[in-house]
Amino acid sequence: MSSSQNQQAPSLKRRCVSVCQYRSCERSGSAAVLAAFREANLPGVLVSASDCMGQCASGPTVRVTPDNVWYCRVKPEDVGAIATQHLQHDEPVERLLHPRFHPRFDFAD
Repeated sequence: MSSSQNQQAPSLKRRCVSVCQYRSCERSGSAAVLAAFREANLPGVLVSASDCMGQCASGPTVRVTPDNVWYCRVKPEDVGAIATQHLQHDEPVERLLHPRFHPRFDFAD
């Protein structure tokens, strides 16, 4: 294997990013979020518009499968963090995680 092959970026695992385009998410700017994901042009990542995901009060909602990670209140400016941190480096973006699916427990005294 040549040294240039060794220095290639890590391959992305196949994922699907679904962006809700139903009424309340659409009113909250989900079309711009969908466009930002499509512009990111991530290899191995299918970006698709979805019907209602049942999280109307928390939109725009984004779901990443097969990771089963749900993001809420996503804005176009959040897409870069999701693309880099989650889709390229396998670290979900904590501040955007939907609390219904990713509860955080603080047991501090």
